[in-house]
Amino acid sequence: MDNLKNCILFCLIGLISIWAQSIHSKNICFTERLSQSITSPNQAQLNIQTSGIQGITGEGLQINNEIKITSGQNNISAGQAAYDEQGGSITVSNGVMLENPNFIIRGEEAIINTDNETIILNDTNYFLFNIEARGSSKEFHIEENNQFRLINPTYTTCNALDQSWELVADEILLNEDEGKAKNVALRFKNIPLLYLPRLTFPTNDKRKSGFLIPSFGSSSKRGVGLEMPYYWNIAPNSDLKTTINWMEKRGTEIESELRFLSDTQNINLVLNHLPDDDIFQDDRTYSKLRYFLNPSQNLRIEMSGEYASASNYFEDLSENTNQSSRTHLSRNLSLKTFGKNWFMNIGMTNYQMLNNDVQCLAIGICDDNQPYRLKPYVNFNGDWQNKNNGANLEINSEVVFFDHLQYESGQRLKNRVTLSRIFNMAGIRVKPSIGIDHAKFDSDLSNSENKRIVPIYSLDIDANFIKISNDGNIRHSVHPRLMVVHIPFRDQSNFPLIDTLQPDFNYFQLFEENRFVGNDRIGDTSKVSYGITSKRTELQTGRDLFEFTIGQTLHLKDEKIGLPGESKRNSGSITNLASMNWSISKKLKLKLDHYWDSDVSNMKRSQIGFEYMNGQTRRLNLSYRFRRQNIKQLHGTFSWPIKDRWSFISHYKYSIKDKKTIDQFFGINYETCCWSISAVSRKHLMYRNGETDSSFSIQFMFKGLGEFGTPINRVFEDGILAYDGS
Repeated sequence: MDNLKNCILFCLIGLISIWAQSIHSKNICFTERLSQSITSPNQAQLNIQTSGIQGITGEGLQINNEIKITSGQNNISAGQAAYDEQGGSITVSNGVMLENPNFIIRGEEAIINTDNETIILNDTNYFLFNIEARGSSKEFHIEENNQFRLINPTYTTCNALDQSWELVADEILLNEDEGKAKNVALRFKNIPLLYLPRLTFPTNDKRKSGFLIPSFGSSSKRGVGLEMPYYWNIAPNSDLKTTINWMEKRGTEIESELRFLSDTQNINLVLNHLPDDDIFQDDRTYSKLRYFLNPSQNLRIEMSGEYASASNYFEDLSENTNQSSRTHLSRNLSLKTFGKNWFMNIGMTNYQMLNNDVQCLAIGICDDNQPYRLKPYVNFNGDWQNKNNGANLEINSEVVFFDHLQYESGQRLKNRVTLSRIFNMAGIRVKPSIGIDHAKFDSDLSNSENKRIVPIYSLDIDANFIKISNDGNIRHSVHPRLMVVHIPFRDQSNFPLIDTLQPDFNYFQLFEENRFVGNDRIGDTSKVSYGITSKRTELQTGRDLFEFTIGQTLHLKDEKIGLPGESKRNSGSITNLASMNWSISKKLKLKLDHYWDSDVSNMKRSQIGFEYMNGQTRRLNLSYRFRRQNIKQLHGTFSWPIKDRWSFISHYKYSIKDKKTIDQFFGINYETCCWSISAVSRKHLMYRNGETDSSFSIQFMFKGLGEFGTPINRVFEDGILAYDGS
């Protein structure tokens, strides 16, 4: 704002200095065009062009023809100007325009007081290019102390042919820190929707306390809902957002989120409380804490945890399936430190199970999926490489004290030492390695000691070949890989399963030495894995035109170690996987992913999907997902313009296995260049017992101003996994 003021004043006063330098008589008249450049005090180069200057020394100056002033990217033009030397004022009439790449301001008349450096522009119109907004004001004052005052201003993002909405006010006062507005009203189709007698807002990057835009909607489990958030800017590095969440069927919940950030600390605290839930007939509370402390550059303390007052808190009060499907809440405390070649983590892990722990313990039967509590544990990882010969030494050590609500407690000690070396042979990388894994389990209930010592042998060979097309626009890369692994059998049937699982099989898992994740099991195996990835990439856009991956694992002996519920592979069996991403055109993509095992002679996992996208409004996704004995689903999303400014969006997910709709919503949207309205109806599984929740959401969006109603992005992001809200 200061630059705008200085530019106007200096340009017009600079023009006067040219006149003063050119006068040689008391009564003069220039008919030739005047063009001269001068330099401002801040070294900005000015170029002033005009003609038809008349004046009398000591009285004033009259410019009757067009004035054009250029200073850097700023341009000023006016039709006529008069300078009153005795009164110390400049009057610009017949239109004045200020223009730069960010805005344009047009006014019918401008009065500049050269004594106190103030400006008044009458009947102005402005255009803001960076946010595509425009408006007007009866008077535009540029005052002392870098203040701007607008009398009867308006603001809108609509064009002149369709001014559907606008903000109007009696007065707006702007300075370097904040803006103040009086009697602000939001009008839509000339109908007042909102009135505020007073409004303040920041005019810089600093945050400001105040109410945020409310939202509303309805749900079958919560009823009609209204959220009213208030933001408190406590300090530059801390703030608090408090939301009053009124729910017709539940009551009024208070939601608070506190944030604090400094050079060494980061705190995020969430506290939600619903006193006396009308349906649950009791108080409902949820809290969450995330805390980070960095006392030094190589030391970090982390603390995180969650608490819910009841096991069905998320099912009753959350708005998305990711929250309602949670089975436990974790609580962690850790101290992490590191050096150049090592990392150590000391911590504790506990859980709150979202079920009735007291009841399950009373009958002696609890969910087998309940995790072990780790209190405490110590992890140490080191990696040292000899730069002379390329030898690499890795050490992975761990001590864990564990317990369980139903099973035994005890300690686990694990050490793994791996020695490897990388050989680079004309672009081919060869990495042989040998490791020793030692683990010991001690039970608190008995004096028994279970331990294992397992050698691990592997040979990993891979390469990366790249070719650029003759026109330099296509890069073709081929990445083959071969891995041989041998791990002999060691009986581990008496070891507890503390934190070990068998992950979903994918291309990266194909080249892992141990088929399990965790330290309770080392899978016996003799296998040869091989695969290849081929990719074609358009260099100019970075778009992958085609990517194909295929891999196999040949098992050379029967597997004897497994997890409950997981099958073991036999000697001679082959595990296969293949995936393909093909951009058939700029608008159409095909995705395939298949995983099958020769032991069962059937597909174990399969997915096929089509994606069509034409601009931001035309989109169609269709997919089929299959996972043996678990998932068999159809999934589709659809977004398409219907007529003129109307568009339709839908999402449908159906379980063929359960013969049940998992999630569905249908919505309609009307959008213009400056406002839109969306309405969405949704029904989806929300409770673990199979019950559903139905909701209706409506959102008004005034572009460049904000949105009212339920943020539709909440529904889309929860229902459509790959939805991009941007």
